[in-house]
Amino acid sequence: MHLLRNRVQPTPHEPYRLVEEHGEFVLQTQVRDTWKSLYRFDLQQQFQVDYEVSSWYLANHPQSPFVNNLMAARPVPGRRYGLFNNQLTVHPLDGNTEQRRLGSVDEIRAALETHFGLRVPTGSALNAALARVTP
Repeated sequence: MHLLRNRVQPTPHEPYRLVEEHGEFVLQTQVRDTWKSLYRFDLQQQFQVDYEVSSWYLANHPQSPFVNNLMAARPVPGRRYGLFNNQLTVHPLDGNTEQRRLGSVDEIRAALETHFGLRVPTGSALNAALARVTP
């Protein structure tokens, strides 16, 4: 692991690096001129049950952000797309981030299909769920 510390790794998007802080490792990405921490970890052994419990919570618990919000992300050459509920964000690699609010179920469906490459099924249950995240 010591060979990877503080070495900048170029990617098709922003560069990444792994730094050590207080006995933990921090994965960072450089967004324009600033290094931003994405997550931290240590080298403690992990067990399957740890992953299963965390995955169950994220997918099922009523307070989980993944149960209560619509989220999507997709990198494509030259930019990244992000969707949080009805907030669409476009991060061009060589320009300013653009954000816009999607005001209808149809706009959310179009964004999921166009920017995220998803085939969105039709149906009233999905439309009702998408309507919950629009103003």
